[in-house]
Amino acid sequence: MKQKNTVRFLLFAAVLLLLDGCSNTRYLTGGDMLFSGNDKLIVNDLTQRKDVKAATKIANDVTFFKPNGAVIGSRRILPPFGLWVHNYMKGDGTGKVSNWFFKTFSSKPVLVSDVNPEQRSKKVESELFNNGFFKAKVKFVLDTCKTNPRKAKIQYYLQLENPYHINRISYATPVDEVDSLINAYQEKLLIKPGDNFSLETVSSEKNKITSMLVEKGYYYFKADYLQIVADTVTTPFLIDLLIEKSIETPEFARYKYSIDNISFHLSGVRVDSADRRDSKPDTIFHDGIYLSGLHNYLKPDVITRSIMFRQGDLYSSSKHQGTILRMNNYGVFKSVRMQYVLQDSLQHKLNLQIESSPVSNVSLNLEGFVQTKSSGFSGPGVEASLAHANLGGEANKFSLKLNGGFEWQWGKKAQNNLGANSYNAGLNSSFVFPRLVVPFNIINDTKLIGSKTIISLGYEFMNNMLYYRMSAVKLGWGYQWKRNQKITNIFYPFNVNIVNLLKTTATFDSIVNSNPYVKKSFGEQSIAGLKYDFIYDNMRLKANGIYMQASLSTSGNLIDLVMRSFGGERPYTILNNVYSQFVKGSLDLRYHTGSVKEGLVFRIFAGTGLSYGNSTVMPYIEQFYSGGSNSIRGFIPRSLGPGSYKPAVNSGIIDQTGDVKLEGNIEYRFPFSKMMNGALFVDAGNVWLLDKDVLRSGAEFKFNSFAKQLAVATGFGLRFDFDFFILRTDLGLPLRTPYAGENGNWLRTGDIFHGFRFNLAIGYPF
Repeated sequence: MKQKNTVRFLLFAAVLLLLDGCSNTRYLTGGDMLFSGNDKLIVNDLTQRKDVKAATKIANDVTFFKPNGAVIGSRRILPPFGLWVHNYMKGDGTGKVSNWFFKTFSSKPVLVSDVNPEQRSKKVESELFNNGFFKAKVKFVLDTCKTNPRKAKIQYYLQLENPYHINRISYATPVDEVDSLINAYQEKLLIKPGDNFSLETVSSEKNKITSMLVEKGYYYFKADYLQIVADTVTTPFLIDLLIEKSIETPEFARYKYSIDNISFHLSGVRVDSADRRDSKPDTIFHDGIYLSGLHNYLKPDVITRSIMFRQGDLYSSSKHQGTILRMNNYGVFKSVRMQYVLQDSLQHKLNLQIESSPVSNVSLNLEGFVQTKSSGFSGPGVEASLAHANLGGEANKFSLKLNGGFEWQWGKKAQNNLGANSYNAGLNSSFVFPRLVVPFNIINDTKLIGSKTIISLGYEFMNNMLYYRMSAVKLGWGYQWKRNQKITNIFYPFNVNIVNLLKTTATFDSIVNSNPYVKKSFGEQSIAGLKYDFIYDNMRLKANGIYMQASLSTSGNLIDLVMRSFGGERPYTILNNVYSQFVKGSLDLRYHTGSVKEGLVFRIFAGTGLSYGNSTVMPYIEQFYSGGSNSIRGFIPRSLGPGSYKPAVNSGIIDQTGDVKLEGNIEYRFPFSKMMNGALFVDAGNVWLLDKDVLRSGAEFKFNSFAKQLAVATGFGLRFDFDFFILRTDLGLPLRTPYAGENGNWLRTGDIFHGFRFNLAIGYPF
């Protein structure tokens, strides 16, 4: 038997080698050569080690190019499956399945001509020149495959000399306010004596100085009017810089400009016959701004509140961007166009003209998804939403969402089950004001680029056929505001969530009755408190982006203050329910080295909840859990922890939650084809209890032992990009369990193919 398996393996390997060696170049035409990767860069240098390292990185970045089958770096790791599909399977329109398969999995051959090593060599020299290596030379050689002359690697050679460094930075003697502002910028200048010369840094600082001048009212000032003169003659390998206003700067660019008349025109509003007979003028003057074309579509206050300029204000680029963001945040405009027309060249005044057009007020959306609820429910779901974006002509948005999901089970229903299927359904409504509605105008939102007041009311019903029926009523009043594009604040001073167990099974009762800690977590689930989220997100603005969400919530403090004044014994109740009292905080930090779809992604999540006063445990719906498609993907949801605890019979959702959660994820995302991307990932984490539970040994969080209780998983995933949504599949393999088994915590080699977990989800995990 072993001999037969060996023969089969050798035959399979021979077929792969045959395909890889010959078939990949079989369909090439003319002088095309298949690119099979870069050889290691060879550097001949006369410089210091740190300079060689910097130059080598630049050269490797520019010459980087992935061959077919590459995953990490520019070398082939996997067989070129996509190339095989492209060569031997044609999407000719004869079959829907075959066409989809070809479109999804095929990859065109990567040719040496696609890489264009000659042009890349010149690009390396140019980039090195821009970074102070003024005399660097680059050449390349094609390393043809000995067994197949239609395949080649590329070998690059780099010749270096010493780079140039910044020596002195000086400024011109000021003759006007522009010169004074340029000279005053030297305290913020990122270019310092001793730094390697970098054209990118010089250009970036030049643009920053220009932006500073434009922000202060110099509307017509451009980067071309600012010059940074470099002197490389005085001292070898040293550069003196002179930063000054160009002598060719036109006179009109040397003055500040203020805003004179402001007008807003809304085009495309449908006008009924009654409005046509109305004798009111189309243009009105409100709060210093001329408004036209509104036709009762919007009230004047809505427009004037979003425009950050008033007559007499100096031009400001931040006010310009803020006005656009405010109007776009309303959700009632297709686009916003702002232009400035010179009104008076002698007094340096500009007229501001704003034009826009409306969108449809009413929208209806229907979408499907895969969901995981805090109750433990997971499965396919659907959401239908109906929204009106402009109630009362004030850009007030009302939305009504109906959502539901189900989980079915084949076979005969157990007698104790609550029905044949698990399902959930919910109806949620919200009313959003495009401003901060606060008493006594205690908050001034004139400097905010986006603000909202949100009132929400919702009801959900959940039926988990194995354990319980549960209902939840949610009510909230909150605020959302932004001072810039990166930072969002969300504050709910009033946040209520009342959860009721309607019916339970004997299985559920036996679990919770055997552990008072778990029983209390289900019995004290009336939450009334506040919640605050701070979000920092620059991933849309930078290639290497950071996302951070810090959350803090509390419950029961105000109610408890009132209830204590009446005396009595704890736990206190309100509306016949024991209210929860706790404080909970969490931090979700992510770093992307590239775009959301490609590159490395690092994520760290940490959270903890502390019950006190009227509560001895955190309510179940506020506890943390680990495992699942957005967590540790080698384990099913709620199957980890707390700590090293392992239940004799895994309930799946009830007793494996905790007060503390730590989780870390690393994921490398790479493209396979136009519609399909791949991912390699490693996940680690767990949940713990803050207090000792005698019935769950090892569940308590301890600084000297928590690292030994981390679960670790790895795996591979595919992401199918259909433009309007991402379908994600992940195959996770548990490498380490929090609890020790017969052979310790780590997975044995023989168990590798028995522990895989398949995850199906919509969107990226983080």
